[in-house]
Amino acid sequence: MQLDDVIATTSPDFARIEEAMYRSVRWLDRCIAAHKKPKSQNLFCIIQGGLNLELRKICCQEMVKRDTSGVAIGGLSGGEAKEEYCEV
Repeated sequence: MQLDDVIATTSPDFARIEEAMYRSVRWLDRCIAAHKKPKSQNLFCIIQGGLNLELRKICCQEMVKRDTSGVAIGGLSGGEAKEEYCEV
C-alpha cells in the first residue's frame, strides 16, 4: 500500500483533513514513480477524507485515475461512531 497521511476521523479540523487527503494523493504519485516491481508486487491506493463524504469522493476520483492494483478504504476505525463508519 501507498504511504498516507493519517489523521483521526474524529478531528474537527476540516482544513487538516483536506490537507492529509491531498498529501496522500501526491504520495501515491511518488509511490507509483518508485514502484520497481509492478509485475510481482501490487500497489494499492488508500482512500482518505475522514468522515467527509465530499472529500472521500474527490479522493476516489483522484485515486482511480492512477489505476493501481487495488483500493483500500483508509481512515476508519479511529473512534468514530458506528453510524458514521457505516455511512462512509
